[in-house]
Amino acid sequence: MVAKALWVSMLVLSVLAITGLGFAAFTAQSNVTITGTGGTLSLAISNWSTETSASYVNCVGVSNSTSLAITAGPLAPGDWCEVFGNVTNTGNVPTTVLANWPHEGIDSCFDWVVILPTHSATPPVGHDLQPGASEKFQFALGLDSEAGNSCEGAVASVSIFFNATSADTTTTFP
Repeated sequence: MVAKALWVSMLVLSVLAITGLGFAAFTAQSNVTITGTGGTLSLAISNWSTETSASYVNCVGVSNSTSLAITAGPLAPGDWCEVFGNVTNTGNVPTTVLANWPHEGIDSCFDWVVILPTHSATPPVGHDLQPGASEKFQFALGLDSEAGNSCEGAVASVSIFFNATSADTTTTFP
């Protein structure tokens, strides 16, 4: 009878163990999820205006927010067309902005001036611009005050390119 009771006890314990009854255990789970989204990097030209040194000089601009094209003329010796405006970081990441101004046809007939308060170095150096921040710019193109007959009908072009880069090279991770 003892053997039968022992077999019954073992059978009951086996059934309980298999079904999970009478068996207790602690369980835990941890989870970390990281979702990354790349930022946007964009610049816009805004709040621009023009001024001329003479009432007969047309200083006309066309803008599509990322570029600005100015046409100036007719210029007599000593006349200028000046452009004022802002370049704005419209993205959502900080950027380094660098201005560059290649020019064509600028010779003894034309004078040009670029004024960027934070780019006073030659060559220009980059300037950090936070999202939503703006930087002022000004440039002018004029016919030299001592231009002679050889400058009649001459054409010159000056462009300012604002280049933006965003890279964090100072952050290190363990």
